[in-house]
Formats: sequence, structure tokens, C-alpha cells
Amino acid sequence: MNPHRSPRLRPFMALALLAIGLAASGCFNPFSPRIAPVLGFSKPAPVPNNASNLLRLFEWCYNYKANTEYRELFTDDYRFVFDPVDSSGAEYQGTPWTREDELISAAHLFVGGSADQEPASSITMRLDRSFNVIPDGNYVKWDPTGVWHKSVRTQLFLTIQTPNGSGWDISGAATFFLVRGDSALIPQELKDLGFGPDPNRWYIRRLLDETAHPDAGGGLASVGPATGQVRATAPVAAPAAVAELPIEVSWGFIRAYYRGRPGSASPAVAGRLPAR
Repeated sequence: MNPHRSPRLRPFMALALLAIGLAASGCFNPFSPRIAPVLGFSKPAPVPNNASNLLRLFEWCYNYKANTEYRELFTDDYRFVFDPVDSSGAEYQGTPWTREDELISAAHLFVGGSADQEPASSITMRLDRSFNVIPDGNYVKWDPTGVWHKSVRTQLFLTIQTPNGSGWDISGAATFFLVRGDSALIPQELKDLGFGPDPNRWYIRRLLDETAHPDAGGGLASVGPATGQVRATAPVAAPAAVAELPIEVSWGFIRAYYRGRPGSASPAVAGRLPAR
């Protein structure tokens, strides 16, 4: 052995043995960062420093049922607008869906919060792979290039599984209206946490749902008599034979159902609930 090489090799051998020992004991291996936990999630949360990354964070919150991060996405004057053809939004025609409604509904969906509405066992959301970000037309007079206000229309695919094995499928378009932090109306809850007029952070101030259109979801899934393929039909009670299939509903329906306001279990809504 070359005596001049062994002192150099000893530290590396010691580090290698340390890594092997940690792996064998189940501890975090510093030489394999892919297995390092990130706040309990396998994928770190995107940083909402632009419009596209804000939507990636929104998507991430759904996929990881991240209720804490979800509370940081919306302005104080946020509004969700139901699809005009969606009967699920009837209760909100006179009283708008606010940030409070959004957070209550999401908390019930992600982590639970009421005896008769269990949280989802799994959620899968997919938005467009890339976004066409344009200036918000509502502010074109004083922000024509969209420095502070932008909008994004994206396709949405959302699957929600419930603990009993049933679930919902939602698909269609949605339009997000986004605002930069130094022009946003920041909720007091976030101000108390240190959030301020930050130009490097974006928020959602308005969301338009289009998933109740006939070509974009909103009907009940049933099985075709000849092919056995799932197709969309009118929102009526689920046949017993297909009770375990995902039921296709609007995004507005899911929000109203998990919001849990009186009337959310009306006959029209109850026909689209998974079998218990």
C-alpha cells in the first residue's frame, strides 16, 4: 500500500461507512437527498413568486392536502364564481363565495372537520403543463401589460377518493385571476403571520368555474350498455351496479358539498354523493 495515499482515503472511507450505517438504521442518509423528507411531503412546495408558480402551488396543495399552505393563497376579497349552469351554486347567487367559504370547504376536504363529511383519502389534481398567462382584462385601463394583475385559463382534472372507496371525477376549464402581493388585499390572518405587500409573491383574487358545462363535466358517470365505458349523463341517483365508480360532478358541487351549508344535501345534490 502506498503510505502517502492512506491518510487521504481514511476520511472518505469513514464517511462511506457512516452513510451505510445510517441507511441500515433507517436514518436520513445525507448522501441520498432524494429520500430526505420535506415538511412531510415528497415534493417541496412551489414558491408563488410569479403567476405560473402560484398555480403550481395551488395544484400542490390539492395533491398533498396541504391545508396550512392553502390558507396562504387567497386575497381578503377573494371570490369563487360558480359555473352559471351549475345548480350547486344556487345558494351563492345572492351571497358570494368568499375566502372564508373557500377555507372551510378545503379544510373539510383535506383534513375533515364535520361528523358527516369525511376528508378525502386521496386527491389527484392536474392543471395544464404550461400556462398562457395574460393581463387581467378587468384592470386593462391602468394595468394594460399585467404587471400587477394577470389571468390564466387552464384545463382542470381532479379525482377525489373517499375512505369508503367511492369518489368523484371533475374535469373542465377554470379561469384564475391573480394579483401581485404589492397590489393585493392581504387578509389580516396573513398579516399577523408577517405577510406584507411583497412584489415577489402572488395571490388568487378570483376563480371562475366552467366544469358544469355538458362538454366539461358536471354529469353523473354511468356505464354504457354495450361497451361498458363510462360516459356522462344527467345528475340523477347512482345505480347500485355502478355505485363504486367515480361520479362525475362539477367543481362547484364539490366545494358546496364540503362547505356543508344548509341545503347542500338537497335531492339534486344527494344523487351525486358516493355510496356510503
